[in-house]
Amino acid sequence: MLYLSLLMAIRFLGLFIVMPVLALYAMHLKGANEFSVGIALGAYALSQIFLQIPFGKLADKYDRKLILIIGLSLLGLGSLVCAFSDSIYTLIFGRLLQGAGAIGGVIMAYIADLTDENNRAKVFARMGQFIALSFALSMILGPTIGTTWGVDKLFLLTFLLAIISIWLVIKKIPPAPKIVHHMQSSNSLKEILTHKELLKLFYSGFMQKGLMTVFFLLVPIIFTTKLGWAKTELWKVYIPALIVGFFALPLGAILAEKKGKGKLVFIISASAITLSLILFLIGTKVTIFSAVLIFFFGFNLLEPVLQSFVSKVAYAHQKATALSTSNTIQYLGIFLGGAVAGYFLNKGMLKEFLILAIIMGLIWIIGLIKMKEIKKFKIVEYDKFDKDFIEELKTEKNVYDFYEKDGKLIVRYIP
Repeated sequence: MLYLSLLMAIRFLGLFIVMPVLALYAMHLKGANEFSVGIALGAYALSQIFLQIPFGKLADKYDRKLILIIGLSLLGLGSLVCAFSDSIYTLIFGRLLQGAGAIGGVIMAYIADLTDENNRAKVFARMGQFIALSFALSMILGPTIGTTWGVDKLFLLTFLLAIISIWLVIKKIPPAPKIVHHMQSSNSLKEILTHKELLKLFYSGFMQKGLMTVFFLLVPIIFTTKLGWAKTELWKVYIPALIVGFFALPLGAILAEKKGKGKLVFIISASAITLSLILFLIGTKVTIFSAVLIFFFGFNLLEPVLQSFVSKVAYAHQKATALSTSNTIQYLGIFLGGAVAGYFLNKGMLKEFLILAIIMGLIWIIGLIKMKEIKKFKIVEYDKFDKDFIEELKTEKNVYDFYEKDGKLIVRYIP
Protein backbone atom coordinates (compact mmCIF):
# COMPACT_ATOMS: atom_id res chain seq x y z
CA MET A 1 0.00 0.00 0.00
CA LEU A 2 2.93 2.33 0.69
CA TYR A 3 4.13 2.00 -2.90
CA LEU A 4 0.66 2.56 -4.33
CA SER A 5 0.23 5.69 -2.18
CA LEU A 6 3.69 6.82 -3.27
CA LEU A 7 2.73 6.15 -6.89
CA MET A 8 -0.37 8.32 -6.51
CA ALA A 9 1.68 11.08 -4.87
CA ILE A 10 4.36 11.02 -7.58
CA ARG A 11 1.71 11.18 -10.28
CA PHE A 12 0.00 14.15 -8.64
CA LEU A 13 3.34 15.87 -8.07
CA GLY A 14 4.03 15.59 -11.78
CA LEU A 15 0.67 17.23 -12.57
CA PHE A 16 0.73 19.82 -9.75
CA ILE A 17 4.33 20.98 -10.00
CA VAL A 18 3.74 23.33 -12.93
CA MET A 19 0.51 24.81 -11.53
CA PRO A 20 2.03 27.68 -9.45
CA VAL A 21 3.88 29.17 -12.45
CA LEU A 22 2.16 27.78 -15.56
CA ALA A 23 -0.16 30.78 -15.95
CA LEU A 24 2.74 33.23 -16.21
CA TYR A 25 4.73 30.92 -18.50
CA ALA A 26 1.80 30.16 -20.82
CA MET A 27 0.86 33.84 -21.25
CA HIS A 28 4.08 34.32 -23.28
CA LEU A 29 3.40 31.51 -25.74
CA LYS A 30 2.04 32.10 -29.24
CA GLY A 31 -1.73 32.62 -29.33
CA ALA A 32 -2.10 32.90 -25.54
CA ASN A 33 -4.69 34.94 -23.63
CA GLU A 34 -6.32 34.56 -20.21
CA PHE A 35 -8.97 32.17 -21.51
CA SER A 36 -6.57 29.86 -23.40
CA VAL A 37 -4.21 29.86 -20.41
CA GLY A 38 -7.10 28.81 -18.19
CA ILE A 39 -7.80 25.99 -20.66
CA ALA A 40 -4.13 24.94 -20.52
CA LEU A 41 -4.21 24.87 -16.73
CA GLY A 42 -7.20 22.54 -16.64
CA ALA A 43 -6.74 20.66 -19.93
CA TYR A 44 -5.26 17.55 -18.33
CA ALA A 45 -8.45 17.27 -16.28
CA LEU A 46 -10.58 17.19 -19.45
CA SER A 47 -8.89 13.94 -20.51
CA GLN A 48 -9.38 12.57 -17.02
CA ILE A 49 -13.10 13.35 -17.16
CA PHE A 50 -13.63 11.10 -20.18
CA LEU A 51 -11.09 8.39 -19.41
CA GLN A 52 -11.30 7.73 -15.63
CA ILE A 53 -14.20 5.28 -15.85
CA PRO A 54 -12.97 3.56 -19.07
CA PHE A 55 -9.57 3.00 -17.44
CA GLY A 56 -11.34 1.57 -14.39
CA LYS A 57 -13.32 -0.85 -16.57
CA LEU A 58 -10.15 -1.92 -18.40
CA ALA A 59 -8.46 -2.53 -15.06
CA ASP A 60 -11.35 -4.79 -14.01
CA LYS A 61 -11.01 -6.81 -17.22
CA TYR A 62 -7.24 -6.91 -17.80
CA ASP A 63 -4.04 -6.94 -15.73
CA ARG A 64 -4.12 -3.85 -13.51
CA LYS A 65 -0.36 -3.44 -13.54
CA LEU A 66 -0.39 -3.24 -17.34
CA ILE A 67 -3.10 -0.55 -17.23
CA LEU A 68 -1.01 1.45 -14.74
CA ILE A 69 2.02 1.27 -17.02
CA ILE A 70 -0.01 2.47 -20.02
CA GLY A 71 -1.40 5.40 -18.02
CA LEU A 72 2.02 6.44 -16.72
CA SER A 73 3.49 6.20 -20.23
CA LEU A 74 0.87 8.67 -21.47
CA LEU A 75 1.76 11.03 -18.60
CA GLY A 76 5.43 10.88 -19.59
CA LEU A 77 4.74 11.38 -23.30
CA GLY A 78 2.46 14.35 -22.63
CA SER A 79 5.12 15.91 -20.40
CA LEU A 80 7.65 15.76 -23.24
CA VAL A 81 5.19 17.46 -25.60
CA CYS A 82 4.63 20.23 -23.03
CA ALA A 83 8.37 20.68 -22.45
CA PHE A 84 8.99 21.46 -26.12
CA SER A 85 5.82 23.49 -26.78
CA ASP A 86 6.21 26.89 -28.45
CA SER A 87 2.50 27.75 -28.73
CA ILE A 88 -0.45 27.66 -26.36
CA TYR A 89 -2.17 25.09 -28.59
CA THR A 90 0.73 22.63 -28.43
CA LEU A 91 0.82 23.12 -24.67
CA ILE A 92 -2.90 22.38 -24.42
CA PHE A 93 -2.41 19.22 -26.49
CA GLY A 94 0.43 18.12 -24.23
CA ARG A 95 -1.66 18.74 -21.14
CA LEU A 96 -4.51 16.71 -22.66
CA LEU A 97 -2.04 13.90 -23.29
CA GLN A 98 -0.74 14.13 -19.72
CA GLY A 99 -4.26 13.67 -18.43
CA ALA A 100 -5.00 10.77 -20.79
CA GLY A 101 -3.26 8.48 -18.31
CA ALA A 102 -6.38 8.45 -16.14
CA ILE A 103 -5.32 5.83 -13.60
CA GLY A 104 -6.28 7.55 -10.32
CA GLY A 105 -9.38 5.38 -9.86
CA VAL A 106 -7.40 2.26 -10.79
CA ILE A 107 -4.82 2.99 -8.07
CA MET A 108 -7.51 3.58 -5.45
CA ALA A 109 -9.38 0.41 -6.41
CA TYR A 110 -6.05 -1.43 -6.23
CA ILE A 111 -5.50 -0.07 -2.71
CA ALA A 112 -9.04 -1.07 -1.70
CA ASP A 113 -8.42 -4.62 -2.94
CA LEU A 114 -5.14 -4.98 -1.06
CA THR A 115 -6.39 -3.66 2.29
CA ASP A 116 -8.84 -5.12 4.77
CA GLU A 117 -11.95 -3.23 5.87
CA ASN A 118 -10.60 -2.35 9.33
CA ASN A 119 -7.52 -0.58 7.95
CA ARG A 120 -8.84 0.77 4.66
CA ALA A 121 -9.91 4.16 6.02
CA LYS A 122 -6.45 4.69 7.53
CA VAL A 123 -4.76 3.69 4.28
CA PHE A 124 -6.94 6.04 2.23
CA ALA A 125 -6.28 8.82 4.72
CA ARG A 126 -2.55 8.18 4.41
CA MET A 127 -2.85 8.26 0.62
CA GLY A 128 -4.67 11.59 0.92
CA GLN A 129 -1.83 12.90 3.08
CA PHE A 130 0.68 11.78 0.44
CA ILE A 131 -1.31 13.63 -2.23
CA ALA A 132 -1.57 16.75 -0.10
CA LEU A 133 2.17 16.62 0.63
CA SER A 134 2.90 16.34 -3.10
CA PHE A 135 0.61 19.33 -3.59
CA ALA A 136 2.54 21.25 -0.93
CA LEU A 137 5.91 20.19 -2.36
CA SER A 138 4.82 21.42 -5.79
CA MET A 139 4.36 24.90 -4.32
CA ILE A 140 8.06 24.91 -3.41
CA LEU A 141 9.59 23.13 -6.39
CA GLY A 142 7.34 24.76 -9.00
CA PRO A 143 8.28 28.40 -8.37
CA THR A 144 11.89 27.54 -7.47
CA ILE A 145 12.73 25.41 -10.51
CA GLY A 146 10.36 27.20 -12.86
CA THR A 147 11.69 30.72 -12.25
CA THR A 148 15.34 29.63 -12.06
CA TRP A 149 15.71 27.10 -14.89
CA GLY A 150 12.44 27.45 -16.79
CA VAL A 151 9.00 25.82 -16.74
CA ASP A 152 10.07 23.41 -19.48
CA LYS A 153 12.40 21.81 -16.90
CA LEU A 154 9.38 21.12 -14.71
CA PHE A 155 7.79 19.13 -17.52
CA LEU A 156 11.06 17.22 -18.03
CA LEU A 157 11.05 16.46 -14.30
CA THR A 158 7.50 15.12 -14.67
CA PHE A 159 8.72 12.85 -17.47
CA LEU A 160 11.41 11.51 -15.13
CA LEU A 161 8.81 10.97 -12.38
CA ALA A 162 6.68 8.97 -14.82
CA ILE A 163 9.66 6.70 -15.59
CA ILE A 164 10.30 6.19 -11.85
CA SER A 165 6.61 5.36 -11.35
CA ILE A 166 6.68 2.72 -14.10
CA TRP A 167 9.66 1.10 -12.35
CA LEU A 168 7.69 1.05 -9.08
CA VAL A 169 4.76 -0.68 -10.77
CA ILE A 170 6.98 -3.36 -12.31
CA LYS A 171 9.24 -4.01 -9.31
CA LYS A 172 7.39 -3.12 -6.12
CA ILE A 173 3.61 -3.44 -6.50
CA PRO A 174 2.11 -6.91 -5.86
CA PRO A 175 -0.64 -8.46 -8.01
CA ALA A 176 -4.23 -7.72 -6.96
CA PRO A 177 -6.10 -10.33 -4.88
CA LYS A 178 -9.19 -12.15 -6.16
CA ILE A 179 -12.43 -10.40 -5.15
CA VAL A 180 -15.92 -11.93 -5.59
CA HIS A 181 -19.00 -9.73 -5.07
CA HIS A 182 -22.41 -11.23 -4.31
CA MET A 183 -24.43 -7.98 -4.43
CA GLN A 184 -23.84 -7.07 -8.06
CA SER A 185 -26.07 -4.42 -9.62
CA SER A 186 -26.65 -3.86 -13.33
CA ASN A 187 -27.13 -0.10 -12.90
CA SER A 188 -24.53 0.72 -10.22
CA LEU A 189 -23.50 4.00 -11.91
CA LYS A 190 -27.11 5.21 -11.83
CA GLU A 191 -27.38 4.24 -8.18
CA ILE A 192 -24.16 6.09 -7.38
CA LEU A 193 -25.29 9.26 -9.13
CA THR A 194 -28.59 9.22 -7.23
CA HIS A 195 -27.04 8.48 -3.81
CA LYS A 196 -27.62 11.68 -1.80
CA GLU A 197 -24.68 11.27 0.58
CA LEU A 198 -22.25 10.37 -2.21
CA LEU A 199 -23.43 13.38 -4.22
CA LYS A 200 -22.46 15.68 -1.34
CA LEU A 201 -19.01 14.12 -1.28
CA PHE A 202 -18.73 14.42 -5.06
CA TYR A 203 -19.71 18.11 -4.93
CA SER A 204 -17.10 18.65 -2.22
CA GLY A 205 -14.41 17.23 -4.49
CA PHE A 206 -15.73 19.29 -7.42
CA MET A 207 -15.49 22.54 -5.45
CA GLN A 208 -12.18 21.76 -3.75
CA LYS A 209 -10.31 20.79 -6.92
CA GLY A 210 -12.04 23.36 -9.13
CA LEU A 211 -11.10 26.25 -6.86
CA MET A 212 -7.54 24.91 -6.65
CA THR A 213 -7.21 25.62 -10.39
CA VAL A 214 -8.81 29.03 -9.88
CA PHE A 215 -6.26 29.97 -7.24
CA PHE A 216 -3.33 28.79 -9.32
CA LEU A 217 -4.66 30.90 -12.18
CA LEU A 218 -5.36 34.03 -10.14
CA VAL A 219 -2.52 34.08 -7.60
CA PRO A 220 0.49 34.50 -9.96
CA ILE A 221 -1.38 36.94 -12.22
CA ILE A 222 -2.81 39.14 -9.44
CA PHE A 223 0.35 39.17 -7.33
CA THR A 224 2.55 40.13 -10.28
CA THR A 225 0.18 42.63 -11.94
CA LYS A 226 -2.02 44.13 -9.21
CA LEU A 227 0.40 43.89 -6.28
CA GLY A 228 3.59 44.44 -8.27
CA TRP A 229 5.49 41.33 -7.15
CA ALA A 230 8.24 39.80 -9.28
CA LYS A 231 7.83 36.18 -10.41
CA THR A 232 10.77 35.22 -8.20
CA GLU A 233 8.89 36.58 -5.15
CA LEU A 234 5.90 34.22 -5.39
CA TRP A 235 7.55 31.95 -2.83
CA LYS A 236 6.68 34.60 -0.23
CA VAL A 237 3.02 33.59 -0.49
CA TYR A 238 3.43 29.91 -1.39
CA ILE A 239 5.78 29.05 1.50
CA PRO A 240 3.43 30.44 4.23
CA ALA A 241 0.54 28.67 2.49
CA LEU A 242 2.60 25.47 2.53
CA ILE A 243 3.21 25.79 6.28
CA VAL A 244 -0.47 26.40 7.04
CA GLY A 245 -1.47 23.50 4.81
CA PHE A 246 1.10 21.23 6.45
CA PHE A 247 -0.58 21.66 9.84
CA ALA A 248 -4.02 21.11 8.31
CA LEU A 249 -3.06 17.67 6.95
CA PRO A 250 -2.93 15.69 10.21
CA LEU A 251 -5.74 17.76 11.71
CA GLY A 252 -8.20 16.64 9.03
CA ALA A 253 -7.18 12.99 9.33
CA ILE A 254 -7.32 12.97 13.15
CA LEU A 255 -10.70 14.69 13.38
CA ALA A 256 -12.30 12.53 10.68
CA GLU A 257 -10.78 9.11 11.32
CA LYS A 258 -9.89 9.05 15.02
CA LYS A 259 -12.48 11.40 16.49
CA GLY A 260 -15.32 10.46 14.15
CA LYS A 261 -15.92 14.11 13.18
CA GLY A 262 -15.79 13.71 9.42
CA LYS A 263 -18.82 15.91 8.81
CA LEU A 264 -17.19 18.71 10.81
CA VAL A 265 -14.01 18.42 8.71
CA PHE A 266 -16.01 18.84 5.51
CA ILE A 267 -17.92 21.85 6.88
CA ILE A 268 -14.76 23.60 8.16
CA SER A 269 -13.02 22.98 4.84
CA ALA A 270 -15.94 24.32 2.78
CA SER A 271 -16.26 27.35 5.09
CA ALA A 272 -12.54 28.14 4.87
CA ILE A 273 -12.48 27.87 1.07
CA THR A 274 -15.61 30.04 0.73
CA LEU A 275 -14.16 32.61 3.15
CA SER A 276 -11.03 32.76 1.02
CA LEU A 277 -13.17 33.71 -1.98
CA ILE A 278 -14.81 36.50 0.02
CA LEU A 279 -11.38 37.82 1.04
CA PHE A 280 -10.25 37.69 -2.59
CA LEU A 281 -13.35 39.70 -3.53
CA ILE A 282 -12.49 42.42 -0.98
CA GLY A 283 -9.23 42.75 -2.91
CA THR A 284 -6.77 44.50 -0.58
CA LYS A 285 -3.18 43.32 -0.24
CA VAL A 286 -3.85 41.93 3.23
CA THR A 287 -7.09 40.15 2.33
CA ILE A 288 -5.63 38.62 -0.86
CA PHE A 289 -2.61 37.29 1.03
CA SER A 290 -4.89 35.98 3.80
CA ALA A 291 -7.17 34.37 1.21
CA VAL A 292 -4.32 32.22 -0.10
CA LEU A 293 -3.41 31.01 3.40
CA ILE A 294 -7.01 30.23 4.34
CA PHE A 295 -7.69 28.48 1.04
CA PHE A 296 -4.78 26.08 1.40
CA PHE A 297 -5.76 25.38 5.00
CA GLY A 298 -9.24 24.36 3.84
CA PHE A 299 -7.88 22.44 0.84
CA ASN A 300 -5.39 20.36 2.85
CA LEU A 301 -7.85 19.77 5.68
CA LEU A 302 -10.15 17.93 3.27
CA GLU A 303 -7.60 16.18 1.04
CA PRO A 304 -6.64 13.31 3.42
CA VAL A 305 -10.25 12.23 4.01
CA LEU A 306 -12.25 12.92 0.84
CA GLN A 307 -11.71 9.64 -1.02
CA SER A 308 -11.68 7.69 2.23
CA PHE A 309 -15.26 8.80 2.86
CA VAL A 310 -16.31 7.95 -0.69
CA SER A 311 -14.90 4.46 -0.11
CA LYS A 312 -16.85 4.15 3.16
CA VAL A 313 -20.21 5.29 1.82
CA ALA A 314 -20.10 3.29 -1.43
CA TYR A 315 -21.25 -0.32 -1.38
CA ALA A 316 -18.50 -2.92 -1.80
CA HIS A 317 -19.62 -3.96 -5.31
CA GLN A 318 -19.72 -0.28 -6.39
CA LYS A 319 -16.49 0.90 -4.78
CA ALA A 320 -14.30 1.02 -7.89
CA THR A 321 -17.03 2.77 -9.89
CA ALA A 322 -17.73 5.22 -7.05
CA LEU A 323 -14.04 6.13 -6.70
CA SER A 324 -13.66 6.54 -10.47
CA THR A 325 -16.82 8.68 -10.56
CA SER A 326 -15.48 10.80 -7.70
CA ASN A 327 -12.23 11.30 -9.60
CA THR A 328 -14.12 12.17 -12.78
CA ILE A 329 -16.17 14.84 -11.02
CA GLN A 330 -13.07 16.28 -9.35
CA TYR A 331 -11.32 16.56 -12.71
CA LEU A 332 -14.44 18.17 -14.16
CA GLY A 333 -14.04 20.77 -11.42
CA ILE A 334 -10.38 21.27 -12.28
CA PHE A 335 -11.15 21.84 -15.96
CA LEU A 336 -14.15 24.09 -15.42
CA GLY A 337 -12.35 26.03 -12.69
CA GLY A 338 -9.56 27.00 -15.08
CA ALA A 339 -11.77 27.50 -18.14
CA VAL A 340 -14.55 29.53 -16.48
CA ALA A 341 -12.21 31.66 -14.35
CA GLY A 342 -10.03 32.28 -17.43
CA TYR A 343 -13.06 33.34 -19.46
CA PHE A 344 -14.29 35.78 -16.80
CA LEU A 345 -10.77 37.12 -16.27
CA ASN A 346 -10.31 37.66 -20.02
CA LYS A 347 -13.59 39.64 -20.07
CA GLY A 348 -12.51 41.79 -17.09
CA MET A 349 -15.23 40.21 -14.90
CA LEU A 350 -13.18 38.83 -12.02
CA LYS A 351 -15.55 40.30 -9.41
CA GLU A 352 -18.59 38.66 -11.04
CA PHE A 353 -16.80 35.30 -11.12
CA LEU A 354 -15.89 35.51 -7.43
CA ILE A 355 -19.49 36.31 -6.51
CA LEU A 356 -20.66 33.26 -8.49
CA ALA A 357 -18.06 31.07 -6.77
CA ILE A 358 -19.09 32.39 -3.33
CA ILE A 359 -22.73 31.49 -4.01
CA MET A 360 -21.66 27.96 -5.00
CA GLY A 361 -19.57 27.81 -1.82
CA LEU A 362 -22.56 28.74 0.34
CA ILE A 363 -24.66 26.04 -1.36
CA TRP A 364 -21.83 23.62 -0.60
CA ILE A 365 -21.84 24.51 3.11
CA ILE A 366 -25.63 24.19 3.40
CA GLY A 367 -25.55 20.75 1.76
CA LEU A 368 -22.84 19.55 4.15
CA ILE A 369 -24.77 20.76 7.20
CA LYS A 370 -27.58 18.43 6.11
CA MET A 371 -25.16 15.53 5.49
CA LYS A 372 -25.39 12.48 7.76
CA GLU A 373 -22.41 11.72 9.99
CA ILE A 374 -20.60 8.66 8.66
CA LYS A 375 -20.34 5.99 11.33
CA LYS A 376 -17.90 3.11 11.58
CA PHE A 377 -19.22 -0.25 10.44
CA LYS A 378 -18.96 -3.45 12.43
CA ILE A 379 -16.84 -5.76 10.26
CA VAL A 380 -16.94 -9.56 10.60
CA GLU A 381 -14.91 -12.10 8.61
CA TYR A 382 -16.19 -15.64 8.03
CA ASP A 383 -13.84 -18.48 7.11
CA LYS A 384 -16.69 -20.96 6.60
CA PHE A 385 -19.89 -20.14 4.71
CA ASP A 386 -22.20 -21.59 2.10
CA LYS A 387 -24.73 -20.39 -0.50
CA ASP A 388 -27.59 -20.47 1.99
CA PHE A 389 -25.70 -18.18 4.37
CA ILE A 390 -24.96 -15.76 1.51
CA GLU A 391 -28.63 -15.65 0.51
CA GLU A 392 -29.59 -15.08 4.15
CA LEU A 393 -27.21 -12.11 4.38
CA LYS A 394 -28.94 -10.49 1.40
CA THR A 395 -32.17 -10.28 3.41
CA GLU A 396 -30.77 -9.04 6.75
CA LYS A 397 -31.57 -5.37 7.37
CA ASN A 398 -28.45 -4.60 9.39
CA VAL A 399 -26.08 -5.89 6.67
CA TYR A 400 -24.70 -2.99 4.64
CA ASP A 401 -22.74 -5.12 2.14
CA PHE A 402 -20.44 -8.15 1.85
CA TYR A 403 -17.97 -9.82 -0.50
CA GLU A 404 -15.41 -12.64 -0.74
CA LYS A 405 -11.69 -11.89 -0.61
CA ASP A 406 -9.08 -14.63 -0.89
CA GLY A 407 -11.59 -17.24 0.29
CA LYS A 408 -12.98 -15.27 3.25
CA LEU A 409 -16.42 -13.65 3.46
CA ILE A 410 -16.20 -10.01 4.62
CA VAL A 411 -19.44 -8.53 5.98
CA ARG A 412 -20.07 -4.89 6.95
CA TYR A 413 -22.87 -4.56 9.51
CA ILE A 414 -24.66 -1.28 10.22
CA PRO A 415 -23.85 -0.26 13.84
